[in-house]
Amino acid sequence: MKHLYLIFLLFPLGMTPSSAQSTALVPKVHKAVYFDVSPPLRDMVHLQPGLIDRTWKDGVVKNNFDLNKDNYPAPSDIPDPGLQDSFGSILIDTTIANFNGLWNVSGSVPPDTHGEAGPNHFFQVVNSSYAIFNKAGARIFGPVGSSSVWNGMPNNFNSGDAVVLYDEMANRWLFTQFSFPNSSTGPFFQMIAVSQTPDPMGAWYRWEYEFPSLPDYPKFGVWPDGYYMSANNFGWGWEGNEACAFDRTAMLAGDPDAIRISFTLSPGSAGFITIYPSDCDGTFPPIGTPNYFAYIKTGSPQNLGIYEFHADFANPNNSTFANLLTLPVNSFNPGLDGIPQKETSTRLDEISDRLMYRLQFRKFNGYSSMVVNHTVNVGSGKAGIRWYELRKTTAAWSVYQQATYAPADNNSRWMGSMAMDTAGSIALGYSVSGASMYPSIRVTGRLKNDPLNQMTVAEKTIVEGGGSQTGVWSGRSRWGDYSAMSVDPANPTTFWYTTEYYGYTSNSSWLTRVGSFTFSNLFSSSASATPVSYCAGDSSQLKAIPYGGSGNYTYSWSSIPPGFTSAISNPVVYPTDTTIYIVATSDGTQTRHDTTRVNVVYPPTAFAGNDTTICAWLADLELHGTASNYKRISWATLGDGHFSNLNTLNTIYKPGPKDKANGIAELKLVAFAKNPCSGMLISTKIVTIDPCTSIPENSPDMLALKIQPNPASDHVTLTINGLQQTAASLTVTGMDGRIHFSATISPENEQVVKLIDISGYAKGVYIVQVKTDSRLITGQLMVR
Repeated sequence: MKHLYLIFLLFPLGMTPSSAQSTALVPKVHKAVYFDVSPPLRDMVHLQPGLIDRTWKDGVVKNNFDLNKDNYPAPSDIPDPGLQDSFGSILIDTTIANFNGLWNVSGSVPPDTHGEAGPNHFFQVVNSSYAIFNKAGARIFGPVGSSSVWNGMPNNFNSGDAVVLYDEMANRWLFTQFSFPNSSTGPFFQMIAVSQTPDPMGAWYRWEYEFPSLPDYPKFGVWPDGYYMSANNFGWGWEGNEACAFDRTAMLAGDPDAIRISFTLSPGSAGFITIYPSDCDGTFPPIGTPNYFAYIKTGSPQNLGIYEFHADFANPNNSTFANLLTLPVNSFNPGLDGIPQKETSTRLDEISDRLMYRLQFRKFNGYSSMVVNHTVNVGSGKAGIRWYELRKTTAAWSVYQQATYAPADNNSRWMGSMAMDTAGSIALGYSVSGASMYPSIRVTGRLKNDPLNQMTVAEKTIVEGGGSQTGVWSGRSRWGDYSAMSVDPANPTTFWYTTEYYGYTSNSSWLTRVGSFTFSNLFSSSASATPVSYCAGDSSQLKAIPYGGSGNYTYSWSSIPPGFTSAISNPVVYPTDTTIYIVATSDGTQTRHDTTRVNVVYPPTAFAGNDTTICAWLADLELHGTASNYKRISWATLGDGHFSNLNTLNTIYKPGPKDKANGIAELKLVAFAKNPCSGMLISTKIVTIDPCTSIPENSPDMLALKIQPNPASDHVTLTINGLQQTAASLTVTGMDGRIHFSATISPENEQVVKLIDISGYAKGVYIVQVKTDSRLITGQLMVR
């Protein structure tokens, strides 16, 4: 929050961004310093909005809006390969609601406009005041001071920067703002309230958490395990970024001891000034999924960074804020010199040093998506909106699509907010202004299956501005700080957008607007598969989902590789290999296409190797197992020997004393199945351990073996005595268990002489074995 009364000071000289956090961050754990339950909001005594003295912030919040400005490349060196300089062509649906929201009742600049739709209401909060509207646009509550929600609690001061979110999985509201009753000396507080019901005018659970530094610009996100928060910390200078997680389960239950887990990132730890938590709309990701915190690095090298916040509320010290992933993005120029307006030389602050709120998360069948945007210079000092859709399947996040929206007119577009609905359509709202245009509010968007990297929906005006902002404070004409695009939880293909504009030219008499719209009547379709991955032999249910159009749909499915066709919307498939399914959905006049993939996972295979015989005096047995389709493998034995490495296919087994005494070792190679297959496959190798003692050659009734020469290099002669007209098997086996030579001997007399070519054998020790039905003899051959 930056108000009408703020004085902006620069960063201390010489402060520059450093590399990413090099040491592990340590979690801090805090309980609320105060908790209670409010009466129904409609029955409380409310603080009426009005001018509030905020001169205490002078010298505390030393904002610097271009942390990397000295590190920017020259504009001529920053081509934008994803520039969209044309308007979308798809006509948008008629706007559902379009009404005025709050106005400047508290003398604050900028308004910091935020709001979100619930099942029956639109809840708008603008800095330090709020109002509640029904979905037709009638104001049914407010405006009142934001701190009224915590009326009667200690340390409650109407400091602003309030945020409201609807937790649709719990059907509750989350409302929060900071409170600084002790001016610049601290301590500082974050006030948090969670409604007891979906009715925002009912009773609320209320907490008050203390912070040692001023947590400026707080932003929140709803996640399965917590309500996550980011903030820019200030004392008498910038102190870095704060990342917090509040125990959602405890808060929904009204637990007074709901804890906060927090991490502090050192100033400029990765070259950014602001970071946001992900805010989930719709179905939650699986329990245990970390919350994702993202930032944009505007200096060289430019990238989009994502941290993972694992909060462990049962064992808070196990919590981590780590695993930084940096994603390269299309080059961009962040340097701007303000936004021009009609009939004034005053240029508006563009805040191009950070991502814009929210970082929206949505889970789909087979992947998850996040959308976010920021403001860039598209040439000649004109602002455009760089936007991203990130996707994650089973691997890491990647940039699925990105572009800069800046149609070729003379107007700048900035201060955007994005969201994606359940159909996969994206809406982007923003302010637009130019030298011959008053600041106005517009929206655009795209359908899920439109060509990538384009806003295809024709730009639509929510309201035309009637004036410009002429006020300048500490050298800046602050505008917005952020706006808010949300998705209606009761109608999840309807978007709600709110931000500021002026009805007439003035110093600071801003207004706000709220508009809702949908792309649902625009014909589109999507395809899904349940499950998206299965074990070979199972099946998957395909589903074609049409949106809008005539309502009279036909379907045509095909596949890659080819072989599957169907004309029904939800066929069942039994692919034997991973397959892409394509559905063409028609409403009679238009056809839309989408694809979905079914991944086939096979059960594991494993082979420990052939059974073999070794001499007891050998210290090592080389093992060369084979396996496929496994998540992991492991060797095991029922004996007392040990493996050099249990978890590699190629390893060495050292027989133990009991193995040698028993004359046998039973070795097992275990292959564990990949998900979604289950179980394991076990392959057993029997190793016979022979004493390999010599047998006198002059004993005619005993089996005897002579190996000449030994060592040998190209040929070796094997002389076998004592067969007594009995058939026998002859084998030469390597120490890895592989049989290199085998033959059946049917002698006409008691002695057999066999010449064997060993020129292709690798150097090493081989076991020669002669075996009859009742007798066995082995010998050692050394190949050099």
